[in-house]
Amino acid sequence: MNNRLHLLDTIRGLTIFSMIAFHACWDLMYFNMGITQEFLFGTGAYIWQQSICWTFILLSGFCFSFGSHHLKRGLLALGGGVLITIVTCLFMPEERDVFGVLWAIGISTLVITLVDKLIPKSRVCAIIGLVLSGALFFLTRGVNYGYLGFEDIVICSLPKSLYSGYPMPLLGFTAPAFFSSDYFSVIPWFFLYSMGYFLKNSLDKDIFSKRIWSLKVAPLSFIGRHSLLIYMLHQPIVFGIIYLISLTR
Repeated sequence: MNNRLHLLDTIRGLTIFSMIAFHACWDLMYFNMGITQEFLFGTGAYIWQQSICWTFILLSGFCFSFGSHHLKRGLLALGGGVLITIVTCLFMPEERDVFGVLWAIGISTLVITLVDKLIPKSRVCAIIGLVLSGALFFLTRGVNYGYLGFEDIVICSLPKSLYSGYPMPLLGFTAPAFFSSDYFSVIPWFFLYSMGYFLKNSLDKDIFSKRIWSLKVAPLSFIGRHSLLIYMLHQPIVFGIIYLISLTR
């Protein structure tokens, strides 16, 4: 028996499976195969999409302290994001993926790698970090849209001068001509990642010895353990399968 927390793999695997299903819906809409724009741009689909990205990014931060080779992990995630950007810009420019979720996770991992070395390892610091990260995430959730605030709650507008040219969209200040089919800027998503990091560090270490953490659903746990590779490969595979099915109609 090893000390791996299989429950985390299972949750991550379930999230990846949900993401694959969500992306399949977009492909089905693209080929006019029963999924409508009204559904994908509706409230239900928005909540579904947000549940995926919130869980995936928060869990990535939560799992940071369980692993090692953080610099390598951050660079791998960032490299995967860059590769996806290059491929989609070359072969699917109308659906280009610029500054997607792997960019956010890669950069967040690299930043937290530095933070982890600098801050004291105490529950008090972790709780303070958790509260600050949560407050900053909710405060900056609307940065992509030109304001501070969360969803429909607008606290104040931000200067338009911030929203011009590169690399401002990477930070969260989207220029008018910027487009990405999968966009996760450093702000606000870094703060959700750091919430996961500080949440884990604020918990008593003894809690991870409880049996619940060893629970797993084998297929989902497998997907969770190989989430980066599956994320990189799933979209061209799903798109290709749906394309081939569309040819038989």
